[in-house]
Amino acid sequence: MNRFASRWHRLAIRAYPRAFRDRLGDDLQDTFLRRVAAARARNVLRGAFALATGLLDTCASGLAERSADRRERIHNATHSSSPPRSLLMTWESIVSDVQLALRHIRKSPVFAAMTVATLAVGIGANSAIFSAVYAALLKPLPYAGADRLVALWSDQTKIGDSNYPMSPANYDAFKRETTTLSQVEGMYSFLVNLQIPNGDSSETIQVSTVTPGMFRMLGRQASLGRGLQEGDAQSVVLSHAYWLRRFGGDRSVVGQPLPRVGGTPLTIVGVMPEDFIFPYRSMLGPSGFSRAQSADAWRLLTPATETRMVDATGQPNRTIHFFSVIGRLKDGEPLGRAVAELKTIADRRAQALPESNTGYGVTVRPLLDQTVGKIRPALILLTTGVGVLLLLTCINIANVLLARASGQRRDQAVRAALGASRTRLLQQALVESVVLSVLGGMAAMGVVAIGSSALLAIAPADLPRVTEARVSLPIALFTLGLSVVVGLLTGLLPAISSARAKPEDGLRDSKRNTASARQRLVRSSLVVAEVTLATFLTIGAGLLLRSFTAVLSVDPGFATDHVLTFQVSVPARYADARARIEFYEELRTKLAALPGVTSIGGSTRMPLGSTQVSTQLSVEGRSVRPTDLPEVQMRRSVHDFFGTMRIPVLEGRVFSDADRTVGEPIAVVNAALAAKVFPNESPVGRRVQMGPNPTADGWLRIIGVVGSVRHSSLEETPQPEIYISHLQGPPIGPFMAMRTTGDPALLASGLRATLKEMGIDPPSNVRTMDELRSESVGERRFVLWLVGAFGVVALMLAGVGVYGVISLVVAERTGEVGVRLALGATPGQVWSMLVAQAATLGALGVAIGAGAAFVLTPLAAAMLFGVSPADPLTFVGVSALLLAIAIAAGALPARRAMRVDPATALR
Repeated sequence: MNRFASRWHRLAIRAYPRAFRDRLGDDLQDTFLRRVAAARARNVLRGAFALATGLLDTCASGLAERSADRRERIHNATHSSSPPRSLLMTWESIVSDVQLALRHIRKSPVFAAMTVATLAVGIGANSAIFSAVYAALLKPLPYAGADRLVALWSDQTKIGDSNYPMSPANYDAFKRETTTLSQVEGMYSFLVNLQIPNGDSSETIQVSTVTPGMFRMLGRQASLGRGLQEGDAQSVVLSHAYWLRRFGGDRSVVGQPLPRVGGTPLTIVGVMPEDFIFPYRSMLGPSGFSRAQSADAWRLLTPATETRMVDATGQPNRTIHFFSVIGRLKDGEPLGRAVAELKTIADRRAQALPESNTGYGVTVRPLLDQTVGKIRPALILLTTGVGVLLLLTCINIANVLLARASGQRRDQAVRAALGASRTRLLQQALVESVVLSVLGGMAAMGVVAIGSSALLAIAPADLPRVTEARVSLPIALFTLGLSVVVGLLTGLLPAISSARAKPEDGLRDSKRNTASARQRLVRSSLVVAEVTLATFLTIGAGLLLRSFTAVLSVDPGFATDHVLTFQVSVPARYADARARIEFYEELRTKLAALPGVTSIGGSTRMPLGSTQVSTQLSVEGRSVRPTDLPEVQMRRSVHDFFGTMRIPVLEGRVFSDADRTVGEPIAVVNAALAAKVFPNESPVGRRVQMGPNPTADGWLRIIGVVGSVRHSSLEETPQPEIYISHLQGPPIGPFMAMRTTGDPALLASGLRATLKEMGIDPPSNVRTMDELRSESVGERRFVLWLVGAFGVVALMLAGVGVYGVISLVVAERTGEVGVRLALGATPGQVWSMLVAQAATLGALGVAIGAGAAFVLTPLAAAMLFGVSPADPLTFVGVSALLLAIAIAAGALPARRAMRVDPATALR
């Protein structure tokens, strides 16, 4: 509006009355104020909206930037030829691959279930064996500072026994003179039977007799009461297991008497913890009076409780060896220095005391090695066998995954076409394999529990520490780690195969399930490896089987059938020798009245069931230094021992009832003693004497020679033995034997009733001789069962592997088979072609496996007996068996190929 118009409007307004102009001004002012207020309100809303919009824009911009950055990283990771190591296994990619693997598992539940089950068996079997290895070899002994404990033995060089018990005098010398051991303690080298009343009958418990400081050296305190101390001659400490079994966990037993049959009660002073096991069977030396795994109670071993600890002069006994000794190394002292010092002490004593100590050195070994050293080769063999079985499982699963990857080439091609790199495809395949393996490992924990129970069921009772195998945290961690390793092993080859696939090939041949030459070569190589491992493992099992049959075929020197053995304790009321002889006469009369009993005999040492006791032998008319006297085993014979055991008489005669009136002491020797002591002459009529110092009235005239008996085990060479009649030296606790016409085990109840009627202690160690023989080969049978089972499974896996590969070949070569048939090939020619391929794979694997076994089986020679590690019968037999299985496995799918319709195949 111009200036003229503006003035005109002002003049026109002045023409109106003043009241009108005032009302108009007020109205305009109100309108202006309302519009200003509305404008301000609109501005506030606009500001808030603008602020919110700005915040949203900022967030979106940040997300977009991060998304772009992530896309760029993924692009770089999937397209770079050498991606940074940190980008290979990012958390996001792992989660994504795990989700993809789970989707694949849901889409193929049967394949996943079979794979998981197979892995569960393989991993579970390994974990079960590892539980035994962990319990025996890796888990510390249940003593404080167990790695500092050592076992001490006499090294008896005359008979080649480095685990010979120690004499009380030598034990005392080592205890006094050592500077490298902080403490030295001893115990009986056998467990003692103790008869405890139990209602109307009694029970036999196994008691270990130890020196006063043994528990203190082992670093274990009683969980209830206290341990043994000086002066506890009539005290006893109970094991936790026996306390629960006999007293039901009653804590008030401490201070109460423990009655015993035929003796004064013992005072219970304590109960040891549940995990305390001492001594282990193997701590008692090569053999013992009892095959019990652990003691039920402990008593004190002092000169007051064992008179044989001192001789007639009151000095420690130098001629009787019955001590098992344990020492503790001082902190910082190496084992080698302790060994050198103890050998010096032994050599010094041999020079100072030649009559008693010549030929006696000292053996020192860690207590864990002493406990489980004998079974270490067996456990290593079992670990090797189950490891080979796991490799077979891995190869089978890898072959299955390879076949599955061949069927998923289109999926892999699509991923590659969309930008996935080979590294990314490799990671996806490995993650899927690990997921399957971890699921198998979770399922394997059930197999471990079952396998551990099975191990306990078939393991011999005297196998040290193996019976302690349990499912525990170390076993679970081992199973988890093994599952991951197995997953990587089984998935590596399929992953590489998938990563190498070309996208264009997978998209072009998406309707054809064919494998490249490289894939076929890989699958065939895996089958060859599978047959190789199966051959190696089965040859090992075959050698063990041949060894076992060789052991069983060994002639023990006596007849084991229809014989019941037991140990009897002569009651204290039969104090002198004449009374004991009358007791044996009464015992024979009573036992002979039992139905089916044909003969009765006994000995102080029962073959395959008790310990060895040796002595030196002097021959009349020979001037030999005491150090050169032969070492022989000494036995006492009761009644018709040789006839009952059917030990053949080779020369002269054996003991009879008429020898009661013979004034001259007599003896019977075995063939091994005759060959060693009288190599070029007959021993009958010659006089001998036990001990290094002959006396005028100590000579024994040999009246006969009997066959040699394998006493300690069927695998050991018979030792020289001399027998003395019970009529000239009645024992106080012999092992008796009864030969029957029927099942000897049925006489056990009648035996107990007869002894109860006679008012004597119930018999202990009641077993048939067949049971004793079976127990003597228990460890070998245990290993054979497991390795044999592994071998059978290996044969099955090898057959399945060959069958799977030939089946894939038939599926992939269907078109080729159709062409061959259309061009005039006969079904028999097609069958021969495919079977020849299976036979070639089998023959190659058998050749490699047999060669590996020929090289490696000598390492297991310690487990073999009576068979060479290169036994041709085993090698040829196993090789032929594996080759036959390979041909049979290939013949089944080849038979299907014979029935292919050429027209259908070509379409």
